[in-house]
Amino acid sequence: MISRRSFLSGSALGAVALPLGAFASRPRPVHRFAGPYGLQLYSLRKQLQQDVSGTLQQIRADGYTEVEAAGMYGLSAPVFRGHLDHAGLKCTSMHADAARFENEFDSVLGEARTLGVEYVICSSFEWQRRNSLTEADFKRVAGQFNRWAKRLRPHGFRFGYHNHDFEFREVNGHRGMDLLIENTNPALVDFEMDVFWVKRGGQDPVAYFHRFPHRFRLLHVKDMRPGTPVGDLSVGTSEEACVPLGTGILDIPAILRTAAQAGVRRYYVEDESAEAPDGIKQSLAYLKQVRF
Repeated sequence: MISRRSFLSGSALGAVALPLGAFASRPRPVHRFAGPYGLQLYSLRKQLQQDVSGTLQQIRADGYTEVEAAGMYGLSAPVFRGHLDHAGLKCTSMHADAARFENEFDSVLGEARTLGVEYVICSSFEWQRRNSLTEADFKRVAGQFNRWAKRLRPHGFRFGYHNHDFEFREVNGHRGMDLLIENTNPALVDFEMDVFWVKRGGQDPVAYFHRFPHRFRLLHVKDMRPGTPVGDLSVGTSEEACVPLGTGILDIPAILRTAAQAGVRRYYVEDESAEAPDGIKQSLAYLKQVRF
């Protein structure tokens, strides 16, 4: 299991969204995926640690114009923003873990202003306790999300939470993820669905869109290597379980189709494997030709 989160509007169909029920009951026209799509920079964390400027320019050369930040690799926010601008990349979202929201809120806010993001995403919370969290813990964290979102809103930023797999463990008959969604204010708190980790947690991303429409506003678009353990949270998951879009076990067309109807506004490719420099190119090519 990785611990990466200690780092940190438009319709994909280009059409008016229908209610999910109406969408499911009528014939499905064929659409191209129109985005907006970006890259989660954690995909190239090793390359960025060595060469921020060159890696960002390569991302732009690969065809991405939008990114989501996961830390700034030892640089100040103004310097990192300068490299983004030089590369021609727009940073629309950034990650920070719960400890930074709790203890360094003003610093997180300053980074968000400098980078010019729309979304500020909590990437993880209480990671060391993730497999022993109680129902009360999830409700308490939901309350923190409400407070942080309320503090961000006057400054023009939206707050969101990015899931892993541990949130789909049942506690007292409830999944942790459901508790987070049901105990947060939908007017304030958004969620960023990582479809890989939803599947890893034994759940169906499409089903979650249907259950909670308009709560997931951002999406990490990832695919999973065949044979990866699903639903058994006692088994670790290698970063190499990530594979380019269209080569794994996730139904990416169904996910993209339903995501657009459920109100997703931003899509970020993420590849956590060592093959990510090539994988993100393959995934972008897939998104440009996928039909659903």
